Amino acid sequence: MSGEGEGEGQGSGGGWGSWGMSLVESVGKTLTTAMGYEEMEVVDPNAGEGTENANGTADWKNNTSLDRRGMSEESKSFWGQISQMIGSDVTSMLSVPVFLMEPTSVLQKMAEIMEYPDLLTKGAKATEEAERMAWAAAFAVSVYASAERTWKPFNPILGETFQLKLGKDYEDGEYIAEQVSHHPPIGAAHAETPYWSYDIVSCPKTKFLGNTLEVYPVGRTRIKYKTTGEELAMVPPTSKAYNLVLGKIWVDTYGELIIENITNKWKTVIEFVPCGYFGGGRYTVKGNVFDAEGKPALYIDGKWNEGVGYQQCDRETGAPLAGSERTEMWAASKKPEGDAYGMTNFVHTHLNAWPGGGLLKSDSRLRPDRAALELEKRAEAQTFKHKLEEKQRAEKTKRIESGDGWTPRWFQLNNDMELRDFEYSTEDCPPWTFKQFPEKGDLVDVKQDYHESAEGTFSPWQYPDEE
Repeated sequence: MSGEGEGEGQGSGGGWGSWGMSLVESVGKTLTTAMGYEEMEVVDPNAGEGTENANGTADWKNNTSLDRRGMSEESKSFWGQISQMIGSDVTSMLSVPVFLMEPTSVLQKMAEIMEYPDLLTKGAKATEEAERMAWAAAFAVSVYASAERTWKPFNPILGETFQLKLGKDYEDGEYIAEQVSHHPPIGAAHAETPYWSYDIVSCPKTKFLGNTLEVYPVGRTRIKYKTTGEELAMVPPTSKAYNLVLGKIWVDTYGELIIENITNKWKTVIEFVPCGYFGGGRYTVKGNVFDAEGKPALYIDGKWNEGVGYQQCDRETGAPLAGSERTEMWAASKKPEGDAYGMTNFVHTHLNAWPGGGLLKSDSRLRPDRAALELEKRAEAQTFKHKLEEKQRAEKTKRIESGDGWTPRWFQLNNDMELRDFEYSTEDCPPWTFKQFPEKGDLVDVKQDYHESAEGTFSPWQYPDEE
């Protein structure tokens, strides 16, 4: 069930919710598919029944009504194998077929937090300390609006990269991500604008408990406001998949999102309310910005799939003040209707599109399996995916035989990094830091319609001439 090329995983605090959700959803789908229940979907526990397509059979993309009781002998045998994983980290144990996947890579999924970069820009321009913290919280929550997709992104090849030009008009800044480790899967990313910088290292852990799967978003995320010199560090909440074996699969994110201002000791704590009976509390977030003395300064609330805002609060209890003016910080963009994968417009216009010009040959957009799946050529996508996995295995073998190491191009280990008390250790989350953006000579010209040329262009390889 394991494979060098396509182990499951990679969640953390930057595409945070997306990461945890992607992992638990893909594992759940893999289990149920292998047991003969391909039509199961990751669902909201309060969702409606499934639909039927034109020929009267269940629509496997949308069906939420099936139950997995009454397993066949073959399915029971499979579960016997799966049960041996109970208590284990399954980050690299499962391989997912293309028909369960969406045409993005994990590095692209990681970049979905950049859909609303203006939130950090507004934070950087804010004159009040409390407001700067609130805007950072809105930015952190905003990524969860894209976390309900139930498809697995492609796991990055070692050395794979993803570039992004920020903002609606591609003029607000730059973003780059690189897969710096394959086992364990670790991705690093950096964004730079005139007003702020953003850094993340993503290296999650999981715990499979039989009928549930917990995802611990191990990682390190830091944001720096260039206008004030303030540095913020974030720790996201936990995601959990329920009913992997019996009942309807559904995923919840719960616990605290914590943002610490390393510079002035201010802090924001946002509670992601766990889903209760009959869907009670679903999507709700609420919390406070606290000053350096630990007193509440602002109240923040909303829903992570809709929007959040802030208002003044009682300085002792933290409760919102009746009649105080509310500032709406963020509202989720409307998703396109009829999208087979439930993708946002941002995925179509920025993550899977390129305005043309220079791009690294290792960019996720140019993966031939991803590009083929985007064109709905699933058989080709599966073939390309297998070839990429085999090539990656061959490269690992050659590195071992030749004694070569792997050195990322755009990130480097910084063993002198100063850690904060609330951050993960360097053992749990290696200290990868940004080195540099690509220069013009590192890039190849890629046209807007790049899909047909992807196979001949994509190259994250250490030994590109080796077959």
